Amino acid sequence: MTARPHAYHPASDEQDVRHLEEVVADIEAGFNRKDAALLDGRFTADAILTVPDGTTLRGWDDLFAYHTARLAGAVRDWSTRVSVLDMGFLTAEIAVVQVEQHTTTPDRAFTNHGTIVAIKKEGAWWISAMHNTNVA
Repeated sequence: MTARPHAYHPASDEQDVRHLEEVVADIEAGFNRKDAALLDGRFTADAILTVPDGTTLRGWDDLFAYHTARLAGAVRDWSTRVSVLDMGFLTAEIAVVQVEQHTTTPDRAFTNHGTIVAIKKEGAWWISAMHNTNVA
């Protein structure tokens, strides 16, 4: 069998880990406060987000419009808890973060798993891509 390279290396700075955890915490807080600006605050201008139903949003403006409508409508009575499952660094400026989202609605509870690709620009971490899918 061919030897395979490793893609990930340990975080070079524990502060980066904490900052990425704060990015994830802002997603949770924005959802629970129904504040699309906070929820989407750390996405890049050209971010790509695939939501659990498979809809793909491209660019911060589309993302913000989607979340503004969604938070005021279908999910206004929902709450969520988002936690980091794992985090790996491809470089000092590129990280992959796996998250788990436990959501409660008036009728049921469910879980999603997601993958975030984050980039570090000018000392700050930004989400450049995220995929979120339901756990059966």
